[in-house]
Amino acid sequence: MEATELRLESKDLNQQGALLLKAGNIPAAKEKFDRAIEIDPMLVDNYKNYGDLHMAANEYREAKNMYKKALLIEKSGALYFLCGNACFMNDEAHEGLENYNLAISTGYDSDEMLFFMGMAYEHLNDDRMALRYFQKSCIKNPSRPDYLVKKITTLVRLDMIDNAEESIEELLKNSPELFDGYHLKTQLLIHKDKLQEAVEFAKSASDRFPEDAELMYEYVKCVALNRKFDLAYQLLNTAKQMKYFEDAKRAFIMLEAQIAAEKNDVERAITCCNECIALESQDFFEGEARFMLMNMHLAKKEYNTALEIASAIATNDGEDSYYYAALYYKPFCLRQLGKLDEAKPLYREANSIYRLATLENPAAIDIYLYRVMCLKDSEEYEKALELLDFISGISKDIAEVYTLRADIYRTLGKASQAKEERQKAYKLKPELEKFYEEAGG
Repeated sequence: MEATELRLESKDLNQQGALLLKAGNIPAAKEKFDRAIEIDPMLVDNYKNYGDLHMAANEYREAKNMYKKALLIEKSGALYFLCGNACFMNDEAHEGLENYNLAISTGYDSDEMLFFMGMAYEHLNDDRMALRYFQKSCIKNPSRPDYLVKKITTLVRLDMIDNAEESIEELLKNSPELFDGYHLKTQLLIHKDKLQEAVEFAKSASDRFPEDAELMYEYVKCVALNRKFDLAYQLLNTAKQMKYFEDAKRAFIMLEAQIAAEKNDVERAITCCNECIALESQDFFEGEARFMLMNMHLAKKEYNTALEIASAIATNDGEDSYYYAALYYKPFCLRQLGKLDEAKPLYREANSIYRLATLENPAAIDIYLYRVMCLKDSEEYEKALELLDFISGISKDIAEVYTLRADIYRTLGKASQAKEERQKAYKLKPELEKFYEEAGG
């Protein structure tokens, strides 16, 4: 068969494979692409389409390899873009950006690529560069509200509140049917501590879309933040009758638990947390509810139960805030139960894990604080105070630094210094004064 005929046959098989892939028939598409490569291994579409197949199957490393094979044949901007996407989805953001920039160098111009570049910089925690590319994607294609949503969330993270507010109004004007605009404006009003205005806006949004459970959730949350707990309970009961309540059931129950905790209705909070845990699936570990439940039992001084919950969270090894908290509370509960010999090695283990975590993420102040708590409980006061001095050098606005230092000074019999540290903490968090008074401290 002539080369021209072979190429035409390979192209035909590629076209069939692409249509099968679009229809969701991945095995049949794979068979077509395999035959196409066998017939004409130098056809770029063979590898490009195979890359698309792997992307559809969430096989990102394999997709990247196929796009790279395509690039050996033809160095096109579109292929660099696709290869960049595969790298990004494979958690290789730096390599993704390299490919995106190579696409730009070929003259490739795409609002979608600019958006993905913003996503890559966001993944790398470079919000200023992320904002730059989200803005570019919005300018190039202002009809994409998802681009604007990303731009707004980045503006909020950068504390560019006026710009975020302006963009939210634009989103609400151009996409009034989109939930994100109402959600973002509500969150912005909460951020600006305009709680009554947040309540009124969230209510109007919920009234406008009465079947939208998420907007109802936002409204109840605003009412609760405004400390109108009885009204919040009434609204929760109303929410339970909504058509789409089941889709947002977990969020509502968690909110009810938080409201109950604020009202000091511990038993109701515990019931809600347990209900949330009962909803978890094989793919979702309910860390938040377990963490709250653990704190409820700690408040009741039920250390055996709190220890069980902390152990479950730690065993999950989620490497999130709940996991790091559980590492501390496991030995803490044992210490409260008088099992010091069991607690000591767990404090050392937790401290080692915290050290590794802070080496990877030096800005993780909460983990440094857990390190201090482990050292304090292990009576390594000098090391704890040294670490607190380090944290103070980073920021003097962390109330927990002063309360922990006060606790250590009190243990060492330095009452006046302990009092001085607590006063510093109260200036940052006035609610701590009531807590210490109730605790007899």
